Amino acid sequence: MERRSFLECGAAYGLFSTASDLARASDAAGSAPSVSQTEEVLVIADPHAHPNNIHATRSRDSSMPTLETMKKAGMSLCSFSAVGDRSRYPGRVGTPYSDTQSQLINVKRLEDIGAIRMVLNAIDLRLSADFAGLMAIEGGDALEGQLKYLDAFHAYGVRLMTLMHDHDNEIGFNQRSSSDGPLTPFGVRVVERMNELGMVVDVAHAKASTMRHVAQICTRPIIDSHTSLLASGEDGPGLRRLRPWDEMEVIAKSGGVVCTWPFAYVGHRSQRTTLAHWAHEIVQMKARLGIEHCGIGTDGGGGLPRMVAGWDSIASLDNLIGAFKVAGLTEQDIGAVVGGNFMRVLRKCLV
Repeated sequence: MERRSFLECGAAYGLFSTASDLARASDAAGSAPSVSQTEEVLVIADPHAHPNNIHATRSRDSSMPTLETMKKAGMSLCSFSAVGDRSRYPGRVGTPYSDTQSQLINVKRLEDIGAIRMVLNAIDLRLSADFAGLMAIEGGDALEGQLKYLDAFHAYGVRLMTLMHDHDNEIGFNQRSSSDGPLTPFGVRVVERMNELGMVVDVAHAKASTMRHVAQICTRPIIDSHTSLLASGEDGPGLRRLRPWDEMEVIAKSGGVVCTWPFAYVGHRSQRTTLAHWAHEIVQMKARLGIEHCGIGTDGGGGLPRMVAGWDSIASLDNLIGAFKVAGLTEQDIGAVVGGNFMRVLRKCLV
């Protein structure tokens, strides 16, 4: 699909969603469930995954969720994240914008055939029997330094963007970069525009100074959709995707959520190799940040080099919940971590 037609298609889709949202708002006014009716429901929501091979990877990834496995796991909502810098890898063709378009079209096809219901606004977050999807982009490279492309993606249905992925880009610096610094002037405009549009700002992969600058200017809660705790004294190339306490605290102070993932590692002073380790990490985060700032993000289909023992995919969620219980988390804690906290952020961000 050419750029012009994608922009036109996105605009048309935005107009359609506006009309349908008004109809849903009218219907919801008399039928939305009350808090007391829904508080016992375990809401499972994953802020970062690559389901159904939407990014058309050639490598087999057993962690990649399918619609069947997600529904069987009882999920309420999952992100469908296109990779915004995929075209920058060797052997890829096209531009970041056009390549991201092609991935999002794969998501839209699932909606067109009725396989998923896309979330576009806060009204769409109402609990219902049907599984919902959240269209997302991992890597603001897809904007190619042009704010009009952010508007086009939003019109097409994108409601969450991870500003960075594996490369420094026009927005800021990546965690694996040898450099660090605040957002670029374009990056500032991107974050401000995302706030205006009602999009979730995801700082996963963002270097410390870039992430801190996002938190300073963001008017809505931010998230890190997939990371884990960098234990004191640990360092090294393989751990650059992790965050120390002071960085996690910045995200929490925004009212946001730090989502931990199934990545496994053995460091010089610590290790994270089992579900018990993952659960203990959440217990630590509860004590330091508050349970309302803790979540999980699976990065299913993201090609993690190693995963903790006991986790294969979202189908292993019951195992993780069992580890949470053994670690002493209450049912209310678990509900908050596996989806409740992320849903709260969505309600504050979406318009």
